[in-house]
Amino acid sequence: MSASQQINLYQAEFRIKRDKLTVAVMLKTLAIVLGLLTAASGWIFATNYRLGQQLEVLREELAIESRRTSEIDSLLAQRTQDRDLEMRLERAEQNLHASRQMRELLSQTGLGNIDGFSETFKDLSRASIDGLWLTEIALTEGGEAVLLKGFTEDSAMVPTFVARLAQGKSTLMQRQFNVSTVRSSETGEGVFAFELRSSQ
Repeated sequence: MSASQQINLYQAEFRIKRDKLTVAVMLKTLAIVLGLLTAASGWIFATNYRLGQQLEVLREELAIESRRTSEIDSLLAQRTQDRDLEMRLERAEQNLHASRQMRELLSQTGLGNIDGFSETFKDLSRASIDGLWLTEIALTEGGEAVLLKGFTEDSAMVPTFVARLAQGKSTLMQRQFNVSTVRSSETGEGVFAFELRSSQ
């Protein structure tokens, strides 16, 4: 016969012993970890919030600086335009001054006619009379000396022609003319040659 022995595993010596100290340490450790995680989360949240606010401030400052930069650019552009305008104005004033000096020099030296002879020829045209025609016009000494030669069918037309010149707009109105008329043998009877020469 074989002998058998029964073992009761539920007896106290066979039960797993739980260390109360180990469980308490684990709970404390878990609590510490959870506290650290909570603190870290809070710190991260606070840091993100602070950084977000700083970012908003920086954005506002950037917008202000951008507006200031735009204003400065606008002012610089206006100053550049104003400077260009000032330079053009200075050049125009210099040209005007030089032109006045040249005009004054020509007037003083009598080197020539400053205004040209367009008004003189207009007056000659306006003073024309049917039956009187010019064959030679000589303007010398800048228009100071005038010589007019021509022919007329009636010698009485010559004084009328001179009177019309005196009503003109050119320097001819200021001239005194010495008048000479002769009957022309070259063109036949009834035609007179005349000559007007300024006495000034």
